[in-house]
Amino acid sequence: MKRAKKTHCTVCPTWEIKQPDRCSNTLKNGLKTLYFCTHRCKERYLKTPEKFS
Repeated sequence: MKRAKKTHCTVCPTWEIKQPDRCSNTLKNGLKTLYFCTHRCKERYLKTPEKFS
């Protein structure tokens, strides 16, 4: 059985997203999906995305 790659919040990378398929705080960035642990983290990213590259 193949292990799923761990998914972490884009803003606070120590926070693991346990069920990424159920995460409602996401953004599509081209072919990549960005995950956020909270709506606040998503807002922080949208204000200054270059800070989290």
